[in-house]
Amino acid sequence: MASPDLNLLFALDVLLAEGSAARAASRLRLSPSAMSRTLARLREATGDPLLVRA
Repeated sequence: MASPDLNLLFALDVLLAEGSAARAASRLRLSPSAMSRTLARLREATGDPLLVRA
C-alpha cells in the first residue's frame, strides 16, 4: 500500500474552510482544474464524495 500524500490534508483543510473549490484554488494559488484534480484525489483516498453540491 502506498503512503498517502499528506499535502492532500492541507488541501482538504483549505477546501473545508473556503467551502468552494474555486475559492480554495485561488487561496492555494492553483488553477481551478488543478484543484478539481486534487479534490478527485481526496475523494479517491477517502472513499467519500467530499464537497458534493447540494
